[in-house]
Amino acid sequence: MESPFKPPLTFLDLPLSTEFGDGDIAVVGLPFDCGNDPTRFGSRLGPNAVRQASVLTAALLADADPSPLDGRRVVDAGDIALPLDDIHAAFDAIERGIRAVLDAGAAPLTIGGDGAVSLPVMRATRRRYPDMAVLHLDAHTDAWPLAGNDHYDNATQFTHALNEGLIDIAHAIHVGTRGPVNAMKAIGHARSMGYEVIPFDVVREWGEKKLLEHLHARLKGRPLYLCFDMDVFDPSVAPGVATPTPGGLLPADGIALLRGLSGLDIVCADVNTPTPVHDPSGATAGLAAAIATECLALMS
Repeated sequence: MESPFKPPLTFLDLPLSTEFGDGDIAVVGLPFDCGNDPTRFGSRLGPNAVRQASVLTAALLADADPSPLDGRRVVDAGDIALPLDDIHAAFDAIERGIRAVLDAGAAPLTIGGDGAVSLPVMRATRRRYPDMAVLHLDAHTDAWPLAGNDHYDNATQFTHALNEGLIDIAHAIHVGTRGPVNAMKAIGHARSMGYEVIPFDVVREWGEKKLLEHLHARLKGRPLYLCFDMDVFDPSVAPGVATPTPGGLLPADGIALLRGLSGLDIVCADVNTPTPVHDPSGATAGLAAAIATECLALMS
């Protein structure tokens, strides 16, 4: 007799499992945000909003040939239980959870949570891939100066990543940076640390073909950590993010850019900052589900 009980809603209706094997891909929810912004918070609700939105994405996968789910085992590991009042304890829990995926020989696809969660994910991934390159698609560098030794938030994770030696800085690239007028202060600081920054106006000037040629030339042959912050999109199409910044990508641009990364060795993908409380329409969560599915297709 078929059981009347169904497991919790999972991404793309994947099986729910924390049993990882070599070659598997595990979707991991990271329900955390720093909660220190007086107006834009709630990214902790992102993972489940993306799972709910992925129901439609899963239905559309019936037309995919090949499907990103073909020929490999992909599971949803659920959310890592995180304290919301202790960022260090939350980071430790995230690192342990992602290490469990990697130690089994599987690859993590994480859904956040605000951008702060990228730091413990990078800590875990670097243990397995010490020469890890980084591609960070975001309206912001998230590499701001530190106010002190214990300054951790969703704008400093790439500063800490460099200070902790987590990444190969010679192959670490921020793409899409912009501001209400410009973001030259943030761009200048990131560049002073050794990051390559390709601002959004340069993305537009170069066009898709030149940008992808550049990224392949710089990143090919290296284990790559792909970080996709949903605010790289224009807020007209993705209003439910932590820091909406006008003048960004449209969905077709973002999807084409991701598809153009095919052939790079993506060992971990991180889709963060969907913030459903600021988007009752669900458009941002739906777009994040599509982006996470595109990332899944890249992680062969």
